[in-house]
Parts: sequence; structure tokens; C-alpha cells
Amino acid sequence: NNKMGMGRRLSFVKRPSYANMNNSCAQSLVNHVNSDVAEFSDRYDNDAPPVGLDMAGHDTFLMGPKAVILDSFIVDLLHVDTSAQTFRLKLLLNMDWEDDGTIEPEVKYKRGLGRKGISSRSDDSVLSESVIHTTARTLKSMGSNVENTYKTGKYVLKKDYIEDPLGTTWNPEVVLVNAVGDEDPIEAGSKLHSIAMLGGRPVITRSMLYQPECRCKFSFANFPFDETELVVKFSSNKWNSEQVNFLWSERLNSIGRESWGGNLTSSIRLKKEKSYLKRSVDNNAVGGVGLSEFEIVKVRVESDEKDVNSMQRYDNAEGAFSEAHLIITVRRDPYSYLLRVGSVGELLMILEVLSFFGSPDLSDRFSISGTIFLALVSLYGPMADALPKVSVVTRVDKWNLYNFSLLFASNVENLLAFMV
Repeated sequence: NNKMGMGRRLSFVKRPSYANMNNSCAQSLVNHVNSDVAEFSDRYDNDAPPVGLDMAGHDTFLMGPKAVILDSFIVDLLHVDTSAQTFRLKLLLNMDWEDDGTIEPEVKYKRGLGRKGISSRSDDSVLSESVIHTTARTLKSMGSNVENTYKTGKYVLKKDYIEDPLGTTWNPEVVLVNAVGDEDPIEAGSKLHSIAMLGGRPVITRSMLYQPECRCKFSFANFPFDETELVVKFSSNKWNSEQVNFLWSERLNSIGRESWGGNLTSSIRLKKEKSYLKRSVDNNAVGGVGLSEFEIVKVRVESDEKDVNSMQRYDNAEGAFSEAHLIITVRRDPYSYLLRVGSVGELLMILEVLSFFGSPDLSDRFSISGTIFLALVSLYGPMADALPKVSVVTRVDKWNLYNFSLLFASNVENLLAFMV
């Protein structure tokens, strides 16, 4: 009995605990946020100067380049044009950076309801918006225990930056490097910087919706069983790598990284990879077999620097720009080509083989072979039009060349049989 009990306990220990997996996912999320916050200063500095439009408030010599953390979510993969080597997608980009000089703790006025001598409907209890702002501004000099005021625990933009945040505060000036056209981002009708709490630290955050058309290098050697990496390149058109450093969030950096160890089974590992994919791609954009020609199978990110030689001729100027690459791996659905082209082509080749057992007349055999040859050419045409005019031999090219070679050999055999 003891042996049986020991065996049961051992078998129970080996089974994966989904509760532990959920706890580990929650802990990994906390670790991701902590890693992002580590790129900023330790705490909020109330006396810090604003960065400014010309970055005068950020000394790059002492503090290094300013860190901008990017995070992205793919809403939809709209179109992939393999012939023009372009793709169009819809993605949400979020940027976080610190600028303590432009924000301050939010202060609100207590309503004073229920106090003696104050009516909830009296005109004296209704304070104007200017009085509230005046009280909030004087909180810093008078202290936090000001009567009838309290801190909400949130942070807001200072008065000087509320009306025109984009025109008065620093901006990383993010652009798409490999976009076909210069398209402005969609900011959901709002041009205001938001202030969010990241791991207990206030940061400036800005969310934008892009729907760009980008150029990318495609590989066609394994067509129609090919996989292609669609790359979206983010950079700045104003600040070089000595001034700004674009970093991806730890959440995206951890995708594809086997940080959970190698002791998991393949099924659990596959579930984890799918969960990572769902957190970066909308379910409607993933597609699937039979739903779209391309299916998103993986998303990963990279950070790089682009060297610009023309910038090096200026004194004390860096000839490199920081870039952040969002790499989307897509896989083509080959079943459409196999069902509509491959299966029909193989049936035609079977008919060519059966023609050997038919009429011995040479004209009949040549007519059958010629008809099959024209049918294969008509099947090969649409696939050739879908590929760019590049000197790359694909799997489909090899397959069609094999079929045409068999047809040519069959006609030679017919001619030799007739001459003998």
C-alpha cells in the first residue's frame, strides 16, 4: 500500500498544475512591468525640469539617450501583395516615456457635504473651476494638508501644457521607415498625451492607430509552402540614437523566448506560444486554414540602429538612428493551390499515362498530349502571375517543369513508337 501511495504521489507531482501556470503568468506580468519601469528613473521627481521641445531638460551626456518604451497590438492583417512585395495592416502602437517636469499630482476640492452651516444647494458651496485650479496650484507651496483639498493619487499635466500638449511638450516623433506613403497616424480624435501609472510610477503615454502599407522582402523558394517575415520599422525623423533609444516592452521581448524552461511537454509549450500570440494579435487577424491566404503564426520584436552616412559630415552629430522592428511571421495556406491546381494537374498526368493504352494512332496520341499540355499551361499561368518577376525557382516551378518534361518525353515515346 505504501508503494502504491508513493507511486500515486509521484504521478500527481509530474502532472502540470494549471493553477500554478496562472500564478506564473500573473507573476510574469508583474516582472514585465518591473522591467519596463527599470528603464526610467527610480521615482517621480517633482523638481525635475521638463524635457522641452529641444530636449534642453534632458542631458544626454549625463543621463544617456532618453528611453521610449514601445508596445504594439496587431488589430488586423488587411492585405499581402506578394507580387508588389507590400503588405497592409492595422496596428495599435503605444509609447511610454518619463517627463516629470510637465506633470504634477492631481488635487481636488472636497465638496463639504453634510457639514454644519453649509447647504448642498447653496451658491457658496459651488466653486468655480478657476478656484479649484488655484487651490491645486497652491498645494505644492502650502503642503498636502491643505483644508478642503486632497490628493487623488493620480497625476495630470501642468497648467502650461494642458491646452496644447503636442506643441509644448517633448515628443519622440515616431515615423514608419519602410512605409510606402507618408501616412499620419489615427489618434482616435484626441491629440492629448495621457498620464498612466506604470508599476507605481507616472509616465507619459501616447496611443496611436496606424494603418500603413509597408514594403518588405519576400522569400518565394518554398512557394506555396512558404513563410515570410513582415517587418514594420519604427524610428524617429528628428532624434538620433544618442538622444533617443527605442525599446520594446518586456511583454513583447519575452514572446518566443523560452524563459519557462525546457521541462514542459510539447502540448503545454504549444499552448504557451498560442497564448503569447493572442496577447499580441487580435483573434480575427490570425485567420487560419481556409479563411485567408496568409495566417499569422508568430510575432517578435527587435531593436536596432540604422546608420545614416550623410549625417556624419556634421560636427558632433551621430550618424545613426534608433529603430524598433515589429516582425510578423505569416504562413501561406497551400491547400487552395493543392486543391485547385495540384490535384487537377496530377489527374491530367494520369490521363497522359492512360493514353499509352488507347489507340495506337499517332495523331490521336499527339492530340491528347497537346490538349493536356495546354491545360497545364492554363493552370500554371495564374500562379506565375501571383509571383513577382524575379529569378527564383520555386517549388511550383519545379513541379510544373517536371510535368512538362514528362509530357515532352511522352511525345518523344509516341514518335519513336510510330517510327518503329
